[in-house]
Amino acid sequence: MNDHYLKKLDRVTAILTQLQSKSLVRAQDLAEKFDVSIRTIYRDVKTLENAGIPIVGEAGNGYSLMDGYKLPPIMFTKEEVLSFITAEKLMQKFSHQSLGNHYQTAMEKVRSVLRHSDKNLIQNIEKQIDVFNFYNQKPDDSLKNVIPIILESIAEKTQLNIEYQTVDSRVTNRTIEAVGIFFEFNFWYIMAYCTLRKDFRQFRIDRILQISKTQTPFLQEYGQINDYRKSHGNKVKAKLLVDKKIMAHLVNSKKYYGLIEEVETDQGMELTFETEWINDGFPRWVITFADYATILEPESLRTRMNELLVKMMGRHQ
Repeated sequence: MNDHYLKKLDRVTAILTQLQSKSLVRAQDLAEKFDVSIRTIYRDVKTLENAGIPIVGEAGNGYSLMDGYKLPPIMFTKEEVLSFITAEKLMQKFSHQSLGNHYQTAMEKVRSVLRHSDKNLIQNIEKQIDVFNFYNQKPDDSLKNVIPIILESIAEKTQLNIEYQTVDSRVTNRTIEAVGIFFEFNFWYIMAYCTLRKDFRQFRIDRILQISKTQTPFLQEYGQINDYRKSHGNKVKAKLLVDKKIMAHLVNSKKYYGLIEEVETDQGMELTFETEWINDGFPRWVITFADYATILEPESLRTRMNELLVKMMGRHQ
């Protein structure tokens, strides 16, 4: 069996998987995914049809499997089985309980279709993988289905009513149009359009006291969640000279705080940022490694740092 035939067999099998997992698949998307021509995709689809797979082609839209057609479960590779175990460990530690419970039942269904050898593989390896969560917070199970409710509202494009506790413990009632959810710094958040504020807001999910779906449709169309997480405030440029030996500890945080340029010099690494948090968040972050950093600009950042340090010294003398 030559290499060309093996590649085609792998690609055709992968196309079948795509058809099973999606309601509609475009030839252009398949061509880009597998780095082949659209004509090659046409031939691959024809191969599947000749094998008896009932594929429906919609002109200008794409391909789908005939409604009601069922295929036996596709066998997973050993690498895929191992990835499931790792993902399960991550879900156990970092997912909201409402997601974790559903993922657990989904994994039970996946395990049920595995070959005997793969089931043995899971038993032998699953206790050798662990994820250590630094925060180790007790999960909040007061609203067990909150994230599925949010995701359903996004899919159905209907508004949500929430009772929300703010950071200062005030309780407010909001009607929101959820754009998406995201996980950051050990908490789940909703990015949503708030009909009360007439603007986009993010709500920490563990502060939601009550939630309910409505039949009211969204007032507008929304894009991807990252389109709304971009900040729109006034940004200030800041430059730091940082000792090279601690750069490894700033790998993730420096990007979060707006790193736009990094230049190596004889004195250290010169980091340039654009940040909205010049008066609070940014200087407080710099304090965590201030003994290894020099503020190059702006002067206002240096002044703010001195104010914070004086206040800290006053509290701890």
